Amino acid sequence: MVFGFFTRKKSLNLATLITRTVFTVMGAVTLMVLFLNFQATSRAVDKEIERTRVQTNSLVQALFNLELTSLRTQQDSYSRNDSLVKALSNETPRPLDQFFAVVDEVNPHLIPDFRYITTSDGMFWGDESYTFFGIEENPLNMVSLQLNASKSWHLVKISSLLGTQHLLLRRTPIVNSETGEVLAMYHIGVVLNKNYSVMNSLKIDSNSENVVMVIDGEVIASTIRHSTDSYTDKDVLDEYDSTNEVGQYIIVQTPLEVSSAPTPIFIYTVQRNQSPIEFSHHYNFWGGVLLLFMFVLGAMTWYWVNRRVSSELDVLTQYTADAVDLRSITKFNGSPVKEFDQIGHTLEDSFKRLIEQEKLFEDLFNFSLSPILFWDVEGRVVKINPAGQKYFNSNRVNDETYQLLVDNLLPQIKMAATGATLTGVNIPIADKVFRWNLSPIIVDDEVHLVIAQSQDITSLIQAEKQSERARIEAEELARIRADFLAKMSHELRTPLNGILGVSQMLRASSVDSTMLEYVNVLCNSGEHLLVVLNDILDFSKLEQGAYSLQTSEFKPIETYQTVDKIFAPLCHDKGIEFVCTTDFEEGAVIATDKVRLTQILFNLVSNGIKFTHKGRLAVSITHTNKGDDSSLHILVEDTGIGIEARFIDKIFEPFVQVSEHSVPDSGGSGLGLTIIKILVELLEGQYDIKSEVGSGTTFKVDIPIKCIKETAIAPLLPVESKPQELFDTTLNVLLVEDNHTNAFIARAFCEKYGMQISWVEDGQEAIELVQKNIYDLILMDNQLPNIGGVEVTRIIRDELKSNVPIFACTADGMAETKQEFLDVGANYIIIKPLKENELFQAFQYLKSEFISMK
Repeated sequence: MVFGFFTRKKSLNLATLITRTVFTVMGAVTLMVLFLNFQATSRAVDKEIERTRVQTNSLVQALFNLELTSLRTQQDSYSRNDSLVKALSNETPRPLDQFFAVVDEVNPHLIPDFRYITTSDGMFWGDESYTFFGIEENPLNMVSLQLNASKSWHLVKISSLLGTQHLLLRRTPIVNSETGEVLAMYHIGVVLNKNYSVMNSLKIDSNSENVVMVIDGEVIASTIRHSTDSYTDKDVLDEYDSTNEVGQYIIVQTPLEVSSAPTPIFIYTVQRNQSPIEFSHHYNFWGGVLLLFMFVLGAMTWYWVNRRVSSELDVLTQYTADAVDLRSITKFNGSPVKEFDQIGHTLEDSFKRLIEQEKLFEDLFNFSLSPILFWDVEGRVVKINPAGQKYFNSNRVNDETYQLLVDNLLPQIKMAATGATLTGVNIPIADKVFRWNLSPIIVDDEVHLVIAQSQDITSLIQAEKQSERARIEAEELARIRADFLAKMSHELRTPLNGILGVSQMLRASSVDSTMLEYVNVLCNSGEHLLVVLNDILDFSKLEQGAYSLQTSEFKPIETYQTVDKIFAPLCHDKGIEFVCTTDFEEGAVIATDKVRLTQILFNLVSNGIKFTHKGRLAVSITHTNKGDDSSLHILVEDTGIGIEARFIDKIFEPFVQVSEHSVPDSGGSGLGLTIIKILVELLEGQYDIKSEVGSGTTFKVDIPIKCIKETAIAPLLPVESKPQELFDTTLNVLLVEDNHTNAFIARAFCEKYGMQISWVEDGQEAIELVQKNIYDLILMDNQLPNIGGVEVTRIIRDELKSNVPIFACTADGMAETKQEFLDVGANYIIIKPLKENELFQAFQYLKSEFISMK
């Protein structure tokens, strides 16, 4: 295989490239200058045109107003003339003809198109000029009656013999100055249709080439002559609607107002637009000059570059071609052009480095300990390094190992030939496993070769298999451990259930003090054993991360009272002083995990009592109220044996009691403080311990809480309430329990509540009884012969469709078992051994959620 430096590509001549560049830059600059000049001139022309439009609008309106104002002034003057009043008083119209003939000769430029005078009887006099416009007398009389009393001009559309005529009419009263009597109404009218006099006046005075008057889209008067003008009235209207220009002309539309009121009259003025024409000619001329200049400059640049640069560039090109084709480096002889001289020496150094790199690559390829293969896009091996030849026996084409390599790797080679990069492809070949990385070699956007690099990972695969086996074994050990804890929990709680159940019944019925003392010893021993068991299970859950927090709202004063009520007698019996204080008020409510908080308190106080034999034990429960950033502070101080400083860090380790040699009867599992540490961390709190041997120990715990305004939290009924008074009727209860001792305890407790008990030892029997009878409650054990308690519960819910309350009574305290019961439809979980308080709370729940709902 031959490795080249680069691929020769067709390129442009430098002279042409430089010429193009200069031409492009100059062209861009020229176009930019032309564009900016065009923009500036265009804006100036646009402003001039806009100014012309505004001025024309104002001028046309002013001229029109001037015409009407002159006629109005003349009319008002004539209406007060004595000759008119006298003629009207004598009812002789002939003098009126003479009067108006005289005044028209005096001022022939202010003559309306027609005049007439009306009285209450109709038209009194008229100059009959209106007949020239085809207007008859009766329509004029009708229009006169419709005009309002104002002296304003009125735009009137009237039918005539010549078609519809648009008139501007104004009337004014003729009043007898001596008597104040209105003798008649003097009317003057201006006909707008084909009023060449008015249009020519507007054309001349506004310096326009032509003027067009439009009412309601109809041209009624125009100065445009089709014989001499190159455009028509329609062209003016159409071009104004589209571009506001008619070729070389500016068209201005003026909406006329008559007596300061808008009208449908529009005046279109056409003015010659000379500035843009001159600008266009100027712009085209200089644009041509600049283009010619650019062409000449480009030709001169090309000639100079071709003469001075191309010859030197040819030397560099030939030097490069020789280095590539002959694959030998000669010394560059230099160039009179400084830049080309630098390029030549740089190429010389670069070729030297490339040859060295190529040699290095060849060495890496040949001496690599990992197989490297080059494949073509058809899937044929082009080149293989010595390591690959050694691994795959490629020197022997018919060798089975080499053929396995080709067959197994071919699909991946085909995929890489499409441009994909493949990494971490594990392929077994013979008795080894190789991890391949495949990359396409792309030249000119085409895949020419595929490089495949591999690594022998046989030992790594074996290690992964061993690791997987170790993981499976660890999971199996964890499962066995969980099963063992669940079984031990069940096996220990079952006899504990009998011990604590019987001892609780004996304590409730004993009257002899000596016997009561024996029973108390029995109860305390059972409770101690239960605490040890619970500590072990809790530690197992915490160690596995199976604990979850359940925040609830509760009154901390109740927790304080519970601590005081439980531990005060224990301290009294041991002969030590017990002091429990709090700064919480009666109605205060906080939010945190009540169960975990109580567990921390009980473990701290129990630990203090255990190692204190004289003196006092003080418990303080206080808080800092800062809204959502509040804290609960627990302080437990004892005058016990104390802890040496070197042992303080060890007391939180599991199954460790640093004082076990000095207090051999201290008892316990050695997990209490470990559980406290984990629970405090779960609650995101902090703990601290200070101790001195012989003086005592102080534990301090700070836990974040949320202080809530006082709310009504219903307390549980006290245990001391009489069980027989809890229910109003006798409840029919099915007890499913295979252990006779547990069944005896459960029946004894239930009978105290006046319940009627049906007892079965097998799950199948329980299913048959539920099918035949109606029960108010089912107490379901977990580990039953034939069918387990979880499965029996599922059958009752899913197959029998029964809604009877099911309370699971299990000695398995694992969370998984509780969840399994709840998932199949159990309503409540009771953990053995049975205790009066917990059982009473369970029956309270039964009464509130099920019995009272019937």
